Amino acid sequence: MLQGSGPADRDSDGYFAPIRETFLEAGVGAYSFDKPGCGDSTGRWQDHALGDRADQASAAREAIRARVEVDDALVGFWGQSQGGWLVQMLSARHDDLPFAISNSGPSIGVELQDLYGIEHTMRADGSADADIEQALEFVRAAHAAAKQGTDYPSVMTELVEPIAGESWQRYVPIEGAEDWALVCRFVQEAYDPMDAIPKISCPFLAVYGARDVLVPAWESARALGEALRGAPTVDSLVVVFPRGDHRINDVDGDGFAPGYLELLRDWLRERVSAT
Repeated sequence: MLQGSGPADRDSDGYFAPIRETFLEAGVGAYSFDKPGCGDSTGRWQDHALGDRADQASAAREAIRARVEVDDALVGFWGQSQGGWLVQMLSARHDDLPFAISNSGPSIGVELQDLYGIEHTMRADGSADADIEQALEFVRAAHAAAKQGTDYPSVMTELVEPIAGESWQRYVPIEGAEDWALVCRFVQEAYDPMDAIPKISCPFLAVYGARDVLVPAWESARALGEALRGAPTVDSLVVVFPRGDHRINDVDGDGFAPGYLELLRDWLRERVSAT
């Protein structure tokens, strides 16, 4: 189980618990691990962009497959948000996966995702159009500086200090050199989902929430579905929950969107039992 962005332990602040129980109901064990520097792990999560995280996930999978109580042919991936990007990457990398599940995994790259998430989060919070446009201009400038490898002191002087005190600054936080180094890693890595998705050959489930303000759910579902049609996989499903948010929680009620956990359980049970 692969977390989204930011610091997260093996339970992802409790988010993983009911999903993990659902996997167990399907007869499938679940494994997750603390990000570097979180929980009991050493290191720093800020030092790792998508490529590094995918390597960590591959290493974890191999460690699990080596255990005598585990069927080494039946170890797949589930990932949330940024973890959904990882699932795309890993599904393209490993042609022996029995299944892969991407939860709110964008079908657009990092730069477009940053712009979309900031714009729609600010709109949902009622920000003025002028503030939204200024925030987006800042993000575009930050991306350009990251591509060039601009050093942190220069970014502070040229970009961050001029926006000090702006009402929208909290939506575009660069609070230290570690934050800036991570932005540079992601932007320079330039992951494009459309490089990975057409290579997927395993059974693949993609889930989105239509009320997600961080991911363009309908656009991602459409683009991912079209790319999967040309991929080697002959078993794929894309589902959008109309009342689901970024974590597929029901925006009009408590807990997950109705049918989400059941979808995970039934889809996974069918793929594992058929393998």
